[in-house]
Amino acid sequence: MAKKRILIIDDDAELGEEMAEILEAEGYSVEKVSDGLKGIELIRKNIYNVFLLDFKIQGMTGIDLLKIIRKKDPKAAVFFVSGRPGLDAILAAESLSDEIKGIIEKPFDSELLLEKVRACHA
Repeated sequence: MAKKRILIIDDDAELGEEMAEILEAEGYSVEKVSDGLKGIELIRKNIYNVFLLDFKIQGMTGIDLLKIIRKKDPKAAVFFVSGRPGLDAILAAESLSDEIKGIIEKPFDSELLLEKVRACHA
């Protein structure tokens, strides 16, 4: 079975690296970028099973990235990674709650991260 591919887009490079190490140790193929424009390039060029998106990244939001992902792959698993309280209310207001698999709060719990990603492939 092919490795599941994950793209992390988070302007906190250290956090992105930490998430990548945890996921790679579980056998996932992970790419990470800390720039939204580079993330858009990768979204357009490659196929991923799971996306971990910072909600606010350099002049854009995770919602902007989500729209680009959905044009290419309406079924990909997308999580927002955020330390922002009340994000679920923002998503509900934007009618996007059904578009994502969930929110991973910063600072994140590694077991919870793995549990959420594994659930996408059960």
